[in-house]
Amino acid sequence: MSHENVEIVRATFDRKPRAPILGAAMGRHLDERLALRAPRLYRRLVKLVLSLPPGSPVRRRLVKWLMARGWEAQSRQDDELLLVIGYDPNVELNMIGDKFRVLGFAERYHGHEGYREFLRLWRAEWSDVRYKPEALIDLGDRLVMRVTTTARGASSGAEVTLTAGYALWTDGAVVRQDFYWDWSACVEALGLSDQAAHADS
Repeated sequence: MSHENVEIVRATFDRKPRAPILGAAMGRHLDERLALRAPRLYRRLVKLVLSLPPGSPVRRRLVKWLMARGWEAQSRQDDELLLVIGYDPNVELNMIGDKFRVLGFAERYHGHEGYREFLRLWRAEWSDVRYKPEALIDLGDRLVMRVTTTARGASSGAEVTLTAGYALWTDGAVVRQDFYWDWSACVEALGLSDQAAHADS
């Protein structure tokens, strides 16, 4: 397996989600508004660029840009944007780690409805959630992200920090996402190199 392209994310996206009364759409960039008007065209363009080899500067810029946009949308709870242009209608979401089961999450979710159900449970469990993307690893057939999340238990108020791994398979939109509760489990499962595993922001 090749691990030739490791991207370090230098920006952080740890702002609080916008209050629902303001509407998540208020935080959208112009390109996101245009993409929502022509989602099929947007996905075709993304698929075309992702057909380039991992070492391509154009591909490198695109995957970093997509990650930044995605976590900004997640932070402001812009589910419409994420689902319409980010996730395939038949997406498969896999929750990997015993902690998910302890908290009541299913092992697997399917499609947009499954994604919404996961988000509903996630947001019911945590409050004041902040995401900090730290590394992006392009393996060619998939993208792997290391993200540190801080939150408070919705009922306990206790602060929790986890550094998780996300592996994404995409065909213009994400068709499969493996969510590893622990980054070390992601590293082991994917057989990542030492350079990739310990990439620092």
